[in-house]
Amino acid sequence: MDFSNLGSIRAKARWEKRNKPLINYIKNNHQQLSKEKARLIGFIMGDGSITSLGKPLSLQNHVVSFYPDDKVMLDLFLSDFEKLYLKKPTVKFLGTYYSARVNSKSACDDLRSFGDFSSLNWKFPEKLHSREEKIEWLKALFDCEAYVSHQDIRMQSVSKKGIESVQRLLNEFKINSKIYVYNRKNKNWNTNYILSIPRRSIQDYKRTIGFNNSKKQAKLDNLPACQNG
Repeated sequence: MDFSNLGSIRAKARWEKRNKPLINYIKNNHQQLSKEKARLIGFIMGDGSITSLGKPLSLQNHVVSFYPDDKVMLDLFLSDFEKLYLKKPTVKFLGTYYSARVNSKSACDDLRSFGDFSSLNWKFPEKLHSREEKIEWLKALFDCEAYVSHQDIRMQSVSKKGIESVQRLLNEFKINSKIYVYNRKNKNWNTNYILSIPRRSIQDYKRTIGFNNSKKQAKLDNLPACQNG
């Protein structure tokens, strides 16, 4: 008899019994929290991570992390996570940004069912269907990744399918954008894909999507392109 395997089976059974109320809560309540979930996923894909540490069968150290540089984003993340998974992340201020971390296997399993969160392979989660979910996901992602200038709103990533999925969503909302490819000098470095919403379409982005990030929204509000159309 493989006693090590038997121990893992028993540990998993204990975990499932202990966490059954949360698993049932996720199953029965998350449909009413779809906007919060879409926003949380966008935040984590943009400036966060989901990691499972230790042995493959370990039921510990399943960590959701988020590193915003804006207090409004932090507060939204904390509120959304507690509503969705009934647990408060731990927060530290690290000078120029915040670190929010929480250990929850149930949360990690549920979030991973929506897609890949790695920097190379993230993309829009196809399980998000409604207009409101799409807007919340886009807004959260742009909160983390976008740069606002007088010429455009720009974001870049090493995930080609991620950038292309963003452009498809923007097209749904009649927001024009272009994708540029930047091949870096070192051949060992990943190719960057840059999505740009041009000045003439900034007003469309502001009207439909906007930002939760207070600094980026203020900059967007002050752009002449947004004020004059």
